[in-house]
Amino acid sequence: MSNLLQLREYNACTFWLESLKSKSTLDAYSIHLTLFCRFHNRNPDQLIQLYNSVGQLKTMVLNYIIYLKKNAKQSAGKPRRGELSVNSIKHYLDGVKSFLEFNEIALPWKKIAKFYPNDVTNSYRSYTKEEIKKLLSVADPRDRCIILLMASSGIRVGAIQTLKVKSIKRLDDDVGIVTGYPESKDSVYTTLVTPEFLTSLDEYLKYRKSQGEKITAESWLIRDKFATFSKKTNNPLPPSDQSIRKQMRFLLRKAGLPFEDLQPDHSLRKFFNTALMNSDVAYTFKELLMGHSVKLDNVYYDKDNEKSQQKILLEYMKAIDALTINDEYRLKKKIVEYEEKLNDVPKLEQLESHLANKILEQEAIKKQLERIQLEKVNETQAMQQKHEQDMKAMREEMNQRFIQIMSVIQQNPKLAQIKPKVLTDKLMCKHRAFNII
Repeated sequence: MSNLLQLREYNACTFWLESLKSKSTLDAYSIHLTLFCRFHNRNPDQLIQLYNSVGQLKTMVLNYIIYLKKNAKQSAGKPRRGELSVNSIKHYLDGVKSFLEFNEIALPWKKIAKFYPNDVTNSYRSYTKEEIKKLLSVADPRDRCIILLMASSGIRVGAIQTLKVKSIKRLDDDVGIVTGYPESKDSVYTTLVTPEFLTSLDEYLKYRKSQGEKITAESWLIRDKFATFSKKTNNPLPPSDQSIRKQMRFLLRKAGLPFEDLQPDHSLRKFFNTALMNSDVAYTFKELLMGHSVKLDNVYYDKDNEKSQQKILLEYMKAIDALTINDEYRLKKKIVEYEEKLNDVPKLEQLESHLANKILEQEAIKKQLERIQLEKVNETQAMQQKHEQDMKAMREEMNQRFIQIMSVIQQNPKLAQIKPKVLTDKLMCKHRAFNII
């Protein structure tokens, strides 16, 4: 009988179990409480009877922590079957704490936390692209979809079972928006996926349809495995955390990858985080895509705003190449970009034609300016020539008058005593009178 079924037999657990929303939390907390009760040889109902003996319960908790510390693996790395990691001890008390608090038994958990051992650093690293390629090479369509989903979105294993087909929104850029924990008010968040994942999803859904499954918006995005013509074909269930982790461990070993260096599923999340950091994605947006808390920004930043989504998309686009695993897909992407450039050729021709018209227009303006300048030069030269002709005529006229005066003086010497101006005026009057006559 499973731990969960055993706990349901006790009255103290009935409402507590119903209060746990997440299946993964329900499974984990059931194990935690069962192990604690087994260690003290008591059942949950008997623990509740110690309501007035808080000191005794505190001592029981501390003795359990000391026992776990003695038996836990003190070094980093994966614990083998039956082993407990020193980093997991505080988590083994989560179920116990939740059960007691639900039943209104308050223990000094801050003081108890001082007994927890210090965490040791593990040596787990992120996958490399080559290692993810090896995983994909030994995976079926469903497992390829899971691998690329975690690698391109950084989504946690626990969120996969919450996703439905409608949880994916496809954008014009062939990038998809994924809403994790869509039914949870506190845990819901959005991240993005690559075109490569969307292609694998299309192949996976096509396979399921070919097996007779009816796919709707409400269908599970990733479902349990089923045999051809099975009764389970149209009675799908979402995969449990445990089943995904078990399958990832199997694929890791099948691909011949170093099991001690990699955490089968979580190292894909580390790959996502590393790719975003190395692509210079802004820290706040990286944290949002990882589903992490960014303090007050969670309250005051509207992630669903259109401009916000555009900004998040632009930041994610920085990491698209780093998150794309398959070189063949990247080549297809380059071919598409090349075809788009070819489609832009008519636009280039129009631009060249427009540029040529501009050049011809400028040449025409230049010639018009040269013509105006030439006309001004010619006009200036004509005015200068006319001025010279007028001056010449005036000098000739003056010379003629001088000759006339000298001739008159020679004929009448007495006129030499008259001022030249008076004599000239006399001659001019006489000359005008003669012309009138």
